[in-house]
Amino acid sequence: MNSGKKYTALAAVLFTGVLLCAIVWLFSFEKTSKWLNQQGLHFSNLNDFREKKADTLIRRSIAIKPDTLTQGLTAAEKSVIDSLSKKVSFLENYSFEDGQMALDKFFASLSATADSVVHIWYYGDSQVEGDRITQDLRPLLQKEFGGNGIGFLPFSDVATYRDFETETSENWTKLNVFINRKSRGFGFSGIKFRIKQKDSTEEATTVIKSRYGSAFPAVSLLYGNTSGGKVEVINDGKKEEKEAIAWSKEEGAGIIKISSGFRKSLQLKFDDRESDFFGYLISGRNGIYIDNCGIRGHSGDGLFNISNTMLKTHARMMNTKLVVFHYGNNAIPYIKSKQHAEFVGKEFERLFNRFRQALPQVSFLVVSGGDMGRKIDENDVPYEYAQLLAQTIGEAANRSGCAFFDMYSMMKKDGGIKEWKRLGLANLDGHLSPAGQARFAKVLYSELMREYSIFKVIHKRN
Repeated sequence: MNSGKKYTALAAVLFTGVLLCAIVWLFSFEKTSKWLNQQGLHFSNLNDFREKKADTLIRRSIAIKPDTLTQGLTAAEKSVIDSLSKKVSFLENYSFEDGQMALDKFFASLSATADSVVHIWYYGDSQVEGDRITQDLRPLLQKEFGGNGIGFLPFSDVATYRDFETETSENWTKLNVFINRKSRGFGFSGIKFRIKQKDSTEEATTVIKSRYGSAFPAVSLLYGNTSGGKVEVINDGKKEEKEAIAWSKEEGAGIIKISSGFRKSLQLKFDDRESDFFGYLISGRNGIYIDNCGIRGHSGDGLFNISNTMLKTHARMMNTKLVVFHYGNNAIPYIKSKQHAEFVGKEFERLFNRFRQALPQVSFLVVSGGDMGRKIDENDVPYEYAQLLAQTIGEAANRSGCAFFDMYSMMKKDGGIKEWKRLGLANLDGHLSPAGQARFAKVLYSELMREYSIFKVIHKRN
C-alpha cells in the first residue's frame, strides 16, 4: 500500500512538471501568448524567460579556419591561427568553396599602402553620418597602414564633423539616393550637388574650414556629368589659378586636383551651371582612407540608384578595396515577426549581391544594427526583434559572400542597450555617443587586425 502511494506521488510530480513545461512552451508562441493575454491570463516571467534565452544566443568565438585553408602550414602556424581565431568574437570572415575568404582582397591590398592609396567606402545611416564611427576607426587604421587625410567629404552635411566645418552658398541643391530616388547621376557616396539654374547670376561657392588649423594634404574635386567649366581656388585667403574641368563622357565621373593642401580654409568658386558635383577628396599619396557615406534615415535601399558604371569608375579611380554596409537600426522598430525580419534580410541580400557583381575586385563587410529600445510605461524596454534582424542580416551576408560583424552581440555582451545607456555609451534609440563610437571602432579594428594576422599566416606574408 505504501509502495502504491509512493508511485502515485511520483506520478503526480512528473505530471505537474510536464504540465508546467507545456505551459511555458505554449506561452513561447507569440500568437498564443497574445490571445491568452487578451483573455486576462498573464505569465509574469515571460519577458525574463525570453531575455535569458536571447543571452544564450550571443555569438561563439570562431573556431579554427577550415582545413582547406590551413593545408601546408606547420603545427606552430596552425596553433597561431587557432589562438587568434578564438579571440575573434563578433567578426565572421566567411570562407568559400574556392578557398577564398570574404576579406582576402582587402587584406591583400594592405601590404602595398606604403606606396599606394587604398580606400574604404563606409555606407550607413545617422549612426555614421558626419564621420561618426569612421572618425575613430580611420586613425587606428592609418596609424598601422599610413594615410593623413579624411578621404571623401561632401560639400555640406547636416551632421557635424570633428575636424571640419563645411558650407555652401544658398544657390546649391543637394540630392541623395534616399530622398531623391527619381534622380540619376549619383556618385559612389549616394549624394550629389547642383547649382540652381535660376540663380545663374549669383556666385556659387563652397568652403572647407579646419576647426583646429591643422595642415591637410591634397584636395581633389569629384564631379560627374558636366559640360566643362572652371573652378577658382582660394587657399587660406590666397587666390590660385582656375582649374578647367575636363569630363570624359565614357566614364561619367572625374577627379581633379585643386589644391596641394591647406591649413585654415579652402574656398571654391564655380562658373559651371550644368554639372553634377559629389564633394571633395582629401588624401595623401599613400595610406588608407575611409570615405564616410552616411545618409540620415537611410535603410540602404537607395543605393540601388547608384549606377554600376559610376561604382566601377569611382572604385577604379580611388583604388577602393573594401565596402562596408552598416544598416539595420532604422528597421528594428518596425520588425514585428520572424517573417518580416527574413524579408528585410532578403532585401539586404539583393543589395549586397548587386554591389558584389559590380565590384568583383572588392571585399565586402556587413555590420548589423545594434541593440536599441524605447520607453514603455516609463521603463526602458529593448526591441524584441533586434537580435533576430541582426541574425538574418548576418545570414544574408554569408549567402552574398560578405564578411559580417555582429554589432548587436557586441553590445549585448556588455549588457545591452540598458547598460550602454547607463554608461553613457549610447542613447536608448541606439545612437552611439562619442565614447560609444570609440568603443565600437576599437572592437571592430581589433577583430579586423586579428583576421588580417590570420590572413598573413595563411599566405605567408610579412
